[in-house]
Amino acid sequence: MYTLAFADKRRFQVIGTDGGLLHAPVEVEQLALTPGERAEIVVTFAAGEQVVLRSADNGVDIGSGDFDLLKIIAAPRLKPSPAVPSRLAPLTPITPPQGATVRRFTLNGHDAINSKEMDIGRIDEVVPAGAVEIWEIENNVYNHNFHIHEVAFQILDVGGEPPPAYATGYKDTVYVPAKSLVRLAVQFGRFTDPAAPYMYHCHILRHEDLGMMGQFVIVEPGTESQINRTLPVH
Repeated sequence: MYTLAFADKRRFQVIGTDGGLLHAPVEVEQLALTPGERAEIVVTFAAGEQVVLRSADNGVDIGSGDFDLLKIIAAPRLKPSPAVPSRLAPLTPITPPQGATVRRFTLNGHDAINSKEMDIGRIDEVVPAGAVEIWEIENNVYNHNFHIHEVAFQILDVGGEPPPAYATGYKDTVYVPAKSLVRLAVQFGRFTDPAAPYMYHCHILRHEDLGMMGQFVIVEPGTESQINRTLPVH
């Protein structure tokens, strides 16, 4: 986990995350990213200056250590850039409907979700095409994160609190702190194939490799109960 900041503590603007542009830029002094998360930032530099982008120890097991990531050396002459627009992109909220399906996923240790290790021949969840659902990610152990293939989601809350302003856009990966519950509003696509699963998993490499991963398929609405939960494994 990186806690990104410039060595001189200069502020910068976050303009986009995993799923694209934010509605408006968010000015920060530091930015946290776990494996799989992405961000686009805009930083102002003066001609000829040098500055180092660093990651700072944030006190958690996956974010320990202070180290330099990147040294930026600005050209001797720079062309002026226009200011970042105050509005970047229309951002329609992902709003679960009344009575939306709620699915809960408990992260167990470092090798299972809902007490099951990954099985490539097993379908764990069946989702109707175009659904908007609430996914609750419960973490009873140490720090993890959670990535869902194929979807866009917005973070509803982390431990009952709203996410940082820079994490309010469309995302596909979220930090799940130790002993916390993260709630997501998840928008699924409309392409259906009951035999071609997508995956959800912790994006810390050693955790997903050890089995902290599951599979879901997207199917025609109304056919969920007809889907075979077992796939042939070759």
